[in-house]
Amino acid sequence: MKRIFTTFCFCLCLVSIMAQNLTTLVFADKDGKEIADGSVITANTTEEDALGELLVPSGLFIKNLSSESVGVRVKCNVTTLDNGIFQICFPVTCISKSVKGAFDTGSDLISSGELRNLLTEWMPETYGTCSVTYQIELMKQVNLFPPTFESLEMGPKVTVNFVYADPSGIDEVSTTDVTVIERYGANGMRLSAPHKGLNILKLSDGRVVKQYYR
Repeated sequence: MKRIFTTFCFCLCLVSIMAQNLTTLVFADKDGKEIADGSVITANTTEEDALGELLVPSGLFIKNLSSESVGVRVKCNVTTLDNGIFQICFPVTCISKSVKGAFDTGSDLISSGELRNLLTEWMPETYGTCSVTYQIELMKQVNLFPPTFESLEMGPKVTVNFVYADPSGIDEVSTTDVTVIERYGANGMRLSAPHKGLNILKLSDGRVVKQYYR
């Protein structure tokens, strides 16, 4: 009976440790608010990088809830990629993909309480969507120089649906019935032809729409 009780207690402790490990690292937003495991997020806010390239950031961070540094890498699975490039720069090296598929990032240590930006976004060429599933993988550092890691267990998973949509609700404005009367740049200057960046179009049917050209 004593052996059975001891075995039972050991199993309970093991389950407790595993549960603790699985919640050591979580996905979070820029304010550190935890994003629940299995969440599906829509990212549709566009930005421009230093070179003026259009991108749709995920807004994803990883937060270490434990009292010690923890090893991590991220598994990514690009399931939809209408156009453009998906990119993640984590922990240091940037990985860019122009086709669908699964891959892993490099590994690194995240300090206790640290909120680490995944620096991941979709860089569209035109309107469309990109869907990516991210999963945290807990890692154990086994060597300092060179730094090497081995996998411990899988953690939370989150899916991000990147969306870049025409705010006018149409993809093309040059049809047999509708023509472009005037075209302006983001600075308000009139353009004689499509220009890289934001174009504001005045149409023959009275509408004003925006288009972005790369």
